[in-house]
Amino acid sequence: MTASSAEERILVLAPRGRDAQVIAQVLAGSGLTCAACGDYPALMRELDAGAGAAVISEEALQGADLDILAAWLARQASWSDFPFVLLVSRQAAPRKEAARMLLGNIANVLLLERPLNAETIRRATASALRARKRQYQARTDLQVRIRAEERLHIALEAGRLGTWEIDFPGMELRASDTCKRSFGRDPAQPFGYDQLVAGIQQEDWRRYHDLMKATIIAGGGFSIEYRVIWPDGSLHWLHVQGKASLDADGRPVAVAGVSQDITERRAAERRLRESQEALRELNETLEQRIDARTAELAQANDRLMREITERERAQVALVQAQKMEAVGQLTGGIAHDFNNLLNVILGNVELIERQSSDERIKRMAQTARRSAERGAKLTGQLLAFSRSQSLDLRPVDLTHLMGEVRDLLSAAIGPDIQLEFGLAPDLPPAMADLSQTELAILNLAINARDAMPNGGRLVIDCALRQPPDGLLPPGRYAVVSVRDNGQGINPEILNKVFDPFFTTKAVGKGTGLGLSQVYGIAQQSGGTARIESRAGEGTTVEIWLPLAPQDAAEAAAARAAEPPRTAGQARILVVEDDPGVRQFIVECLEMSGHWVTQAEHGEAGLAQIDSAMPDLMIVDFLMPGMNGAQLAAEVGLKRPDLPIIIATGYADMQEIERVVGKNAVLKKPFQMRDLLESVRLALTR
Repeated sequence: MTASSAEERILVLAPRGRDAQVIAQVLAGSGLTCAACGDYPALMRELDAGAGAAVISEEALQGADLDILAAWLARQASWSDFPFVLLVSRQAAPRKEAARMLLGNIANVLLLERPLNAETIRRATASALRARKRQYQARTDLQVRIRAEERLHIALEAGRLGTWEIDFPGMELRASDTCKRSFGRDPAQPFGYDQLVAGIQQEDWRRYHDLMKATIIAGGGFSIEYRVIWPDGSLHWLHVQGKASLDADGRPVAVAGVSQDITERRAAERRLRESQEALRELNETLEQRIDARTAELAQANDRLMREITERERAQVALVQAQKMEAVGQLTGGIAHDFNNLLNVILGNVELIERQSSDERIKRMAQTARRSAERGAKLTGQLLAFSRSQSLDLRPVDLTHLMGEVRDLLSAAIGPDIQLEFGLAPDLPPAMADLSQTELAILNLAINARDAMPNGGRLVIDCALRQPPDGLLPPGRYAVVSVRDNGQGINPEILNKVFDPFFTTKAVGKGTGLGLSQVYGIAQQSGGTARIESRAGEGTTVEIWLPLAPQDAAEAAAARAAEPPRTAGQARILVVEDDPGVRQFIVECLEMSGHWVTQAEHGEAGLAQIDSAMPDLMIVDFLMPGMNGAQLAAEVGLKRPDLPIIIATGYADMQEIERVVGKNAVLKKPFQMRDLLESVRLALTR
């Protein structure tokens, strides 16, 4: 039986004959639930379990101790007045009459004279049950009110808000404990309106008096901040809000509201004003100093202000930076594994080209090699995104570069954008990182596409130009310009677009890293990047790159044209955990006449140093257990003169350079030419 069904049942106490059974059957016919009680003690037990009403015959109370029932009724909650239906006879004996009167004095009793018909008892019992249900509703309303008052009390306590009420015209004050504490009073002690007024500082009392007087006369509400003096002599600020309550005729009869101690806030405002005043005075002094200073000092001050702004912006973007760092780490790991796959594909395709005499197979191998080389460029871009790294600056043919990125850009910007290229004739090579420069151009093209949601025109130019004063050291530079006729950028934010994490795109549409990455690539290449834009007229971004020295360009062309050379036969130990990459390296070296020993991990390679007696060791960087840098360090303790080549698709370059130097790094994916050239340089170094 549920608690709600127990509370609505009818208890029947009628010990004479079949009275209880008959009454229960009559009430059950009206859909009421009845519980027959065998005697008076059983009735008291069932009352404790819960009921909606009780039907009792007067003879059941003969000899009963009604004090027990009186005690039970006295324990009822304030909302409860349990109803009884007492069945009495018209001619009652004196003892029965006394019990009837006693029950009527202590309980909510409805008397029904017998004999009575079924309809009468049904109606009387249903009426008693309806009354009981209204009591239950009152209980629910009371519980809701109590919970609401508890929540209000918690909210007021959390906000340190005190409540108060003043009745007119006697000015009787009722204040909460928090309100008393805001006046420095003990909550356990009385606190009247005279004490409240006496605590207000004399200078603020007139304002409070005028507001209270206006409220008494006209009603309405008020808000005021004034000072109070606590009994211990300390001065505190209070913020008091109140509103008048009106009687039926619209006259104010009381005012109630809340109070809050705002001493700390006032102190903070005072400190802020003092700081602002001090800053104003300092600025005036600083202006006088700036007038006497040189332009160099003014520029230094501007840089300092920019650094402060960038630091604040970096702090705001911390969550975004952490997310991008996690994405970068994941991207770097994927790129490393992909480089191993590409290394196997490129190596074996090259071996097929070299070994096969079938021209058709060679053409198919060349097609596969070109696709794999495009994949290698993609992994280079992924690695550039995943971490900060030193650029591999080499002479770059920009005309050839534009041809490489044309197909990639056509797929990236979509059919609604008209793509055009303008290349100056006979462009000399520029010093740049090929993969990073491609990535920069791709970023700029995507930004231009986003600035032209309804389509437009994108032009990419390459030309030789002289820099304007103050931009770069004098000389000729190769300039890559990416120009669109899109929405443009507002002038007030134009000087912020190269800042990390600054973006004009909607939330979730951009990271704020694209233009800052372009700027960083240009700066590390020895040039710079700049932007010109007007709202509604489009944007032009320029990447300024220094030209490659004549001897460096000629050397690069010569290296590309000459066949791979060898440095004679040598004993080479290859340590690589990827079987496909290891097999390719071994086959290339053996085809070139070298004696090769191989190991599948760092510990195995270290164990073979003494037995293999290699003239050169080639190791992978990322291996389970001992990585390539750790292996090189251990080998260096045994064979400090042993040349080492570390092959890597993703690595901590600083850690590698500390161990073997930059010239002993072979980046994956590599081809046979790259491998043999690295071996020749390592053996002849």
